[in-house]
Amino acid sequence: MANIIKTAERIIYLAKLRYLEELAIANAAQQEGLTRAPLAPPSQVLQTVVYNGEHLGRVRHSQDGWYATLKDGGRSHGPYPDADTAAEALFALRLMTHPNRQKGDT
Repeated sequence: MANIIKTAERIIYLAKLRYLEELAIANAAQQEGLTRAPLAPPSQVLQTVVYNGEHLGRVRHSQDGWYATLKDGGRSHGPYPDADTAAEALFALRLMTHPNRQKGDT
């Protein structure tokens, strides 16, 4: 029974996180360039990163610095000294992963 409850709590947590991320992406999509938006304002610990309306992934803060993770998943990269540097690294990672892909391509 405890496993069922833990699984249900995890599903709810992930759904809430996805909803918050969709809101942050919608807000950041209106801006040009590289933009960060916190998933749960006023906390800056977890932020979504958008470039010219394209969702790149997330940056998060931990005890030893900032980490960047592409939206497609994979391992985290870092630590970086600040959120801006982690977001810039995320943009560079995206370019290395999809160098010929333009915004709007599927």
